[in-house]
Formats: sequence, C-alpha cells, structure tokens
Amino acid sequence: MSVAGSGDYMPRLAALAERQRRELVRLRAEADRLAGLLDQVQRLGQLGGWEEHPGTGTVRWTDFAFAVFGLDPRQAAPIPLADLHSFVIAADRELVRRFHQALARGEPSAATFRIIRPGDAAVRQIRAFAEPVTAPGHPGDVVAVRGVFQDVSAHYLTQVALAATRDQLADIEQRAAEEHRLALRLQRAIMPPDAPPVAAAGVDVAVRYRPADPGHLVAGDWYDTLLLPGKELLLVVGDIAGHGIDAVTGMVAARNALRGLALTGAGPAELLRHLNYAACHLTESIAGTVVCGLYQPETRVLRWARAGHLPPVLVRDGRASTLPLPGGVLLGLDPDAGYEEAQVQLRIGDFLVMFTDGLIERRADSISDALRELVAMSTPAGPDAATHANRLLASAAPDTGDDACLMVTRIL
Repeated sequence: MSVAGSGDYMPRLAALAERQRRELVRLRAEADRLAGLLDQVQRLGQLGGWEEHPGTGTVRWTDFAFAVFGLDPRQAAPIPLADLHSFVIAADRELVRRFHQALARGEPSAATFRIIRPGDAAVRQIRAFAEPVTAPGHPGDVVAVRGVFQDVSAHYLTQVALAATRDQLADIEQRAAEEHRLALRLQRAIMPPDAPPVAAAGVDVAVRYRPADPGHLVAGDWYDTLLLPGKELLLVVGDIAGHGIDAVTGMVAARNALRGLALTGAGPAELLRHLNYAACHLTESIAGTVVCGLYQPETRVLRWARAGHLPPVLVRDGRASTLPLPGGVLLGLDPDAGYEEAQVQLRIGDFLVMFTDGLIERRADSISDALRELVAMSTPAGPDAATHANRLLASAAPDTGDDACLMVTRIL
C-alpha cells in the first residue's frame, strides 16, 4: 500500500511543481509587462517616481526621476527632500520648503518649481506630487513618502506663450478700440450723421454714410457741401484709400485743403490740380478719388471735375444716366497731373447722385456692371432728396466690406 501510495504521490507532486513553475513564469511575464508599461508611462508623461524613508534617510529614485532633473543615475545620488530647495532657482525655494513641511506633517502636497539642469543649463519647470505613508494604526507616524516628479516645461512654455498672446491681443484690442473711438469722433465731427450738411438756396441735399460694419473702423469716405462767398455751392464726395485713423486723418487733410482752396474762386479742375499737388507733397501717403462740383444756383449750371472717381448719376424726367467722364487720375499719384472740367445744365426736378465705390462694388461683378445697376435703381426718383437717398442706400448690395458715402442733390 505504501509503495502504491508513494507512486501516486510523486506524479501529483511533479504536476503541482509544474503548475507552480508555469504560474511563476506567468507572473514574471506579467511583471515584465507592467514594468515596461510603467516605463512607457514615465517616458511619455515625463514622470519620475521616488520614495524616501525619513527614519533611515533612504532615498530611491527611478531612472526617469534622474532624467527629469538632467542627472546621470550612475554618477549622481537621489536628492533628499530636505535638500531639494537647494537645487531650484532662488525665487522658488520657499515653495519647495512648504512642500517638504506639509509632507512632514503627514499631509499630501504638491509644488511647481524651476530648476536649471546641469547638463545643458536649460531652465525646466518641474511639478512634484507626493503623499506620506503612515504606520498601520498610527496615522501620525510617517514611515515613508512617495511621490512623482513631472517635467511640465512644455505645458508651462505653452501657457506662457498663451498668456503673452492674450496680453498682446488685449493690447491690440484696446488700441483698436481707442483708434476706433478717435476715428469715429473725427468722422462725426466732420460729417454729423443727423444734421443737414448745408442750408443752400435752390437745392435739397441729403447725405448718407454707411460703415462697412458697425464693429469696424470708419474709413476715408467723405463728403462736403459749402456755400462759397460768390454764392456757388461746392459739392464734393471723396474716398481716401485705407482704413482706420490713417484714412480718416487723410480725409480730414483733403477736406480741409479743398475747402481752403475753394475760397480762391478757382474752378473744379484747378481745385483738384492743387489738391493733388498737396496730396503728393504736403501730406503723408494720401491717395484716393474725388469728384468735385461747383453749382451756380442762379443759372443752375454745374461745373465738375474728377480725380479717378466714378461719375455722378443724373436723374431727369424718369430717366437716369451717368455724366460723361472728364479726364483725371487719382490723387497722390502724379504731382504734375492735369484735370479736365465738364459742365452740365441742370433743371428744376433733376436729381444728382454722387457716391463712393463702396456703395456698389461686388466681388463677382465688374464696376461697369455695378454702375449700370445703380443707374437702373435710380429711377423712378423719389419725392425729395432724403427719400431718394434712403431708397438707393437700401437697394444697393455691395459685398466688398468697404464703407459707402452717398450724396443726393435735388434741384428746386
């Protein structure tokens, strides 16, 4: 019996040993797998684990903890918590001391500090997380501290860059808002939105100004009406190139210069010749288009000239047409440019429409097609200048994001 029992026992013992061997192999493979996973997590997350035993002073770091600090584990020793503040920049040492003190009190703690790596003298931003390990049954007795160092320099630099970008955007927005307010004050001071531009005998004048967008800066579109000492009425619509304060200040200069020149008694072509000379020599970077007319109420004759501007539209007896174009290049291009003058006999009931290209321009259409459409929209005429101006402004559908200025003059 004993021999037979012994024979049965040995195979079972061998089978048990084989199962244990296989389980040990599996556990070792699992341990290797988990160790590999931990290494990958530490590498990808720029993490390094560490452990310190206050009682014995033993400190252990993983290789990745050394890597975070730029140290060679074969040549350097782990840094004890009590000495950690000595390895950070001076401005962050108090943070590290408080981090250590909290752990000594048995409290989990975290801190972010900067170091200068000895190998490349690079400044790195390090985040430390740690918690105390207490003795079983003695919550106040700290037997070990375990934690993680993480290199968060990339995130820190991103946050710094974002903060700098936010500051720059805030500064740009503030300057843009200030520029907008200044430009709007200038625009409204020169072209009041509600007040009639001039009380001139024999004409009914309505002006409409439309910014490209309520949130955008006003541009250099402008108009002027001025009753001169000789009883002629100056009618002007212009468009200085650009946007914002530069365009508005250019418009102010052009408008004031033309007003002063008009008092000399010169005709429209001569006025534009002098204004162009001033734009080329006496101002900074003014370029644009202008249409300028002098209307004599007694004879109802309009003399006019243009500097690269679109022609006025004449509405008469239910028909609309553009006035024939006299020659004249843009302001600010050629100081020696000459300008031609045209003349038209107006009648009672006529409407004269002067405008900037922002009223009609569309990306998909040529300016000639857009001008023909405006001519078609100009009939029938309204009962007065204001009604006609409102209808034209509402009917026009530009899409170029430009400001628009419209002046409608009705001959009484």
